[in-house]
Amino acid sequence: MMEEEELEFVEELEAVLQLTPDVQLAIEQVFPSQDPLDRADFNAVEYINTLFPTEQSLANIDEVVNKIRLKIRRLDDNIRTVVRGQTNVGQDGRQNLKPYQFK
Repeated sequence: MMEEEELEFVEELEAVLQLTPDVQLAIEQVFPSQDPLDRADFNAVEYINTLFPTEQSLANIDEVVNKIRLKIRRLDDNIRTVVRGQTNVGQDGRQNLKPYQFK
């Protein structure tokens, strides 16, 4: 029962997250990437199987997890930088417009 609900949820989520081919192409042109995580046809199971092709390769799981955590940390830092930049631009714009405001 629970697995069916989870499967339905995943299917609904995937339907919402599907981008049109035009949008996907635009994203790929603006942000070219060789990272399999960025692919529109990303398959988590295939990706995990490439990371851990054999049972013995699971011995490296801590190293892989640490690399992924580092990647997440870098992404978080990049997002934080962009958000701060947007905030600063907005504040600068308001400051620049103050002399033109009517009272």
